[in-house]
Amino acid sequence: MAYAGLDVGTSGCKIAVYDLDGKLLYQAARRYREEGSNGRRELNADTVTRHVLDLLTQTGRDCPVPIDAMAVASLGESVVCVDENGHVLAPSMLTGDCRGIPETEELVARMGRQRIMEITGLPPNELYSLPKFIWLSRHTDVVRRARNIFFFEDYVGWLLTGKRRVSYSSACRSMAFDIRKKQWSAELLALAGMTPEQFSTPVEAGTVIGCLLPEKAAELGLNPAMKIVAGGHDQSCAALGSGLYDRRGCETSMGTCEFMLLMLPGPISTPYMIENDFPCIPYMLPDTYLTSLEVTTCGILKNWGRETLFSYRDAEWAKAGEPFYGKLEERIAGLKTEVLALPQFGSAGNPDLSMDARGTLTGLTIHTKPEEIYLALVEGMSFQLYLAFERLRTLGVDPETIVATGGGAASDTTLQIRANVFNRRVVRLENAESGTMGCMLLAALGDGAYPTLEAGIRRAVRVQKTFLPNPDDVAYYARKYGKYKLLYQLMHDFQ
Repeated sequence: MAYAGLDVGTSGCKIAVYDLDGKLLYQAARRYREEGSNGRRELNADTVTRHVLDLLTQTGRDCPVPIDAMAVASLGESVVCVDENGHVLAPSMLTGDCRGIPETEELVARMGRQRIMEITGLPPNELYSLPKFIWLSRHTDVVRRARNIFFFEDYVGWLLTGKRRVSYSSACRSMAFDIRKKQWSAELLALAGMTPEQFSTPVEAGTVIGCLLPEKAAELGLNPAMKIVAGGHDQSCAALGSGLYDRRGCETSMGTCEFMLLMLPGPISTPYMIENDFPCIPYMLPDTYLTSLEVTTCGILKNWGRETLFSYRDAEWAKAGEPFYGKLEERIAGLKTEVLALPQFGSAGNPDLSMDARGTLTGLTIHTKPEEIYLALVEGMSFQLYLAFERLRTLGVDPETIVATGGGAASDTTLQIRANVFNRRVVRLENAESGTMGCMLLAALGDGAYPTLEAGIRRAVRVQKTFLPNPDDVAYYARKYGKYKLLYQLMHDFQ
């Protein structure tokens, strides 16, 4: 038996096929680019569709085993609006797109932050879909013409099965989904001139949507009996694929941005959650809820450091056939520096979510080396995440283990710093693709191959390496974090 996870992201899509023990049987990927300028960030849904179908065609041709079921994970917030003929009406606005800021302020003035939080579990912010829906309704005819409005998860599911079903974890990114009733909020959608009927039916992750349409199975060369199962928001799928099933653990996904996902004791919508931009979102396990901490600049800030500080070294090391990050790890491992960095280079995550923040570097001298600045960027990401984590602990959220996933988790130095800053065990998994692993678990659950998600996790998710806090470094980072907190208080909202 074989089960697949398809992950549709901002910059590409990928598929991985596993057996029930978590052994990777096949994988492939495609890349594409976002579009836009002057604060607008967009994704062309037709481009995404072309790459996804091409990827599935390759899988049908090259995967060595027939796939029994597949679930889809996708980027959050962005939607695909289609007309009565299934044609895409407009590009999909991405998280970070500047549109929706005034509309968010109007939503707050009209309904109040607390009311919106109680319904949706989300502190009002322009990064979610509803303010962008209102912008579309005011400035275009897209909302009026849209027969169906999808997230990328249910859009792919609809293309493959003809059925409209969306997971709770994707629907909740709209800021128009009632997380307690598990249904669309007609009250909120009406503010954008929308109706619940335009959206897919919300379902629990792991619910079977249907089998492939016969013509799609023939076109793609896939198993005609393959089931499509409800997946979810990519970050929630990654948490599941990391093995998160109780409050003793949490998952942090180190990609372009970094998200740390932690289980809440229940649905919480207090003013404290709003003050710190802590969401409350449905998780994959029945009647469970997550909150998330976000650093909006993670991999993208490392890339900035690479291009700005080490362009000369990059070419030199490439010529010598030496991997850039491997060489850089050698230079920063064990290094101590007085340089401090606030990592909000253009945007900021918790506890003060902002799409127009500015970063800070301090502690520089004429003797400061590029690797010290780069190390300060890496440390700053850990400090920023820990700042929000400290505030979250007052709600009784205090996990013992951090599971690190995503591209950034490949760095031993980064994970050791994280262990020392948080003074907690950090682990890296054998399987680096936790998003597709989470989808595989859901697909297998939907097909009846696992009795429960917890049983699937215990069978398929395995630890590769553990990083334990070093007492001396814990003390060093505690002192440096104290300076970081002071710098943050002084500078985080300086423009």
